[in-house]
Amino acid sequence: MRERNKGKVLEGTSGLAVAVALGVAAVALAALQWFLLPDQVVTHFGVNGQANGWSPKWFFVLLSTGIGLFGAAWFGASRERVGLLLAAIGVMAGVLDLVVNGFVF
Repeated sequence: MRERNKGKVLEGTSGLAVAVALGVAAVALAALQWFLLPDQVVTHFGVNGQANGWSPKWFFVLLSTGIGLFGAAWFGASRERVGLLLAAIGVMAGVLDLVVNGFVF
């Protein structure tokens, strides 16, 4: 791994607060996804912008929540940048899933 990707960030209680906030956000987004999205969600778009791939909603709820919670736990335990990045990706995947599938904030 490159040296620039190594290192710890947000040492102390501020890091723990960020880890908990990201974990709570991942779970809250999972609940929103579960109750607001249809049973089938868009997973792929063609070059013309039309949806041409679908999957059951449970797959993306599980995927985004799993990545978000795993990253938050990793970051909370180690304060490594990779954990923070994974947690942020999980949360953003949940937001993106809601936006792409018709729920607008």
